[in-house]
Parts: sequence; C-alpha cells; structure tokens
Amino acid sequence: MATTAQPTPRDLHAGLQKIRRRRWFLWLLIIAYLPAMMVALRTPQSGQTVVVVFCIWLILLIIAVALLALVRCPQCGECFHMNGFLFRPVRKCFHCGLHLRADKKKNR
Repeated sequence: MATTAQPTPRDLHAGLQKIRRRRWFLWLLIIAYLPAMMVALRTPQSGQTVVVVFCIWLILLIIAVALLALVRCPQCGECFHMNGFLFRPVRKCFHCGLHLRADKKKNR
C-alpha cells in the first residue's frame, strides 16, 4: 500500500474551498427553486414559462450535483462525497475522514 504525501496547507485550503463553493452553489440552487417558480407563475403565459424555468433549473441542478459528486478530496485524492455509487453531501470525506472545515480549524 503506497503512502500518499500530505498536502501543503495552501493546497488543503484551496481544495476545501473548492468543495465549499460547489456545496454553496448546490444549496443556493435548491433554495432558488421556489422563488423562481413563483415568479414564473406570475407571467402572462405561465404554463410555458414554468416549463422553461423548471427545465433550466433541472439542468443546473444536474450540473451542480455532478460537479459536487466529482470533486476530489485534497488529502486522499478520492471523490469527497462519493462512496462507490452513493452520493451524500456530508461534511467529511468518505475515504480519509477529512472534515470540510479542517483548514479553518488548524488556523485557530
């Protein structure tokens, strides 16, 4: 079993920051669904607008989940939120247990 080199604090911070940004994008996209649908329902042709807004939102959601599922852990190099085919946006790496805020805890 090969040992992996420990990442520098700068690499660790950059990798975890990338994961946090992608998580924020996903959660903001989920939160934006209801207001977007409310605005779409108030347009003159609400039926067509709702379909278009929903399709755009769904495509963005698929992209956000794919980007979050494929982001790599800066410590072990494995997918941070994936364990086989299981995707769960938890706060620790499934493989090495690196916490999402490990770089901020070290600075304190």
